[in-house]
Amino acid sequence: MKSILGSNIRLARLLHGLSLADLGERLGKSKQYLSRIETGAEQVSATLERDLVDELGVLPAFFRHLDPMPITEEQCHFRKQLTTKVALRQYARARGELLKRLVCVLDRHLELPSYNILETEPTSEEAIERGAERCRSLWGLGYGPISNITRIAENAGAVVMRVNGLAAEVDAVSFATQRPVIALNGQGKSACRARFGIAHELGHFALHTGVLTGDRLTETQANRFASALLLPRSSFLAESHRVLRRSRLNWEGISELKIRWGVSKAALLYRGKQLGVFSDDQMRSGYITLKRHGEAIEENEDSLIPQETPEIVSEGIQVLSEQLSIPIAAVSREMHVQPKLLNDLLGISETNSTTNVVNLFN
Repeated sequence: MKSILGSNIRLARLLHGLSLADLGERLGKSKQYLSRIETGAEQVSATLERDLVDELGVLPAFFRHLDPMPITEEQCHFRKQLTTKVALRQYARARGELLKRLVCVLDRHLELPSYNILETEPTSEEAIERGAERCRSLWGLGYGPISNITRIAENAGAVVMRVNGLAAEVDAVSFATQRPVIALNGQGKSACRARFGIAHELGHFALHTGVLTGDRLTETQANRFASALLLPRSSFLAESHRVLRRSRLNWEGISELKIRWGVSKAALLYRGKQLGVFSDDQMRSGYITLKRHGEAIEENEDSLIPQETPEIVSEGIQVLSEQLSIPIAAVSREMHVQPKLLNDLLGISETNSTTNVVNLFN
């Protein structure tokens, strides 16, 4: 039998957001002892292995599986990584490993869309604008509003998922693995924020292959790409007369454009400043107004823009179950985890997990 890998015990622990002390308390072991286990300095007894399996919701094979391509720092893109606590990054990255394994199972059994995202060197703002325009052209989007950016991302070969358990500070995180994964916080962010988050992560895929992201520069570049993708400059400039009334912001016009383009009013102010429609003072005044009216995070029109539903995973699992007779329990076995861990990751109730129809995204 293959030896247990301490790094896999650490991965399983981080999947639950547990520190060494937390896990030690649950198992009746010291954190120093568990640390030696994870570094390979101590052997794992059969009793401890059973306890770890029960506590961490994995199968024994999970501890012995050697991943030839674990996710690296350069493949993991967080929003505002430098201000995200290390523990939260470790937790999200561990969940990314589990998502990667799920996607690998789907790829083994199903024919998913081919990867189709053009890479661009972010040498200047103009280069980023042109990169976003080339992607729009490649995907046949023209210069009008994008009705469903989630579907665009999935058709381009990425997998979009709403994931339970991400901290409130993490809007989205993406993993530039063989099949890229965009994980959205499952705690119900507004449709506008989710749409911009997906476009932002597409920006990382297009601009930052093999680059460690999360600093001010790479975040600004990904935001520029997202803005250019969702609000192409030629179209925005043609409609910009609606956002100003002489030198004052026209909030009625801004609201109309928000609903038409599916972006937040804050994103419209940001884009207007990029393209010279708004001055620094006008943009700052707009942000202050939004904050004063309680719209810094949730805006008044958010309920008018429907949430988009990712489809690849939910439909893929349904096809596996109904057409290939591979239930979700079998999917979890291929991932070397217990069904309850996969259900928790994807927000599937225990009742739904035993039926043929699986609804991952309520």
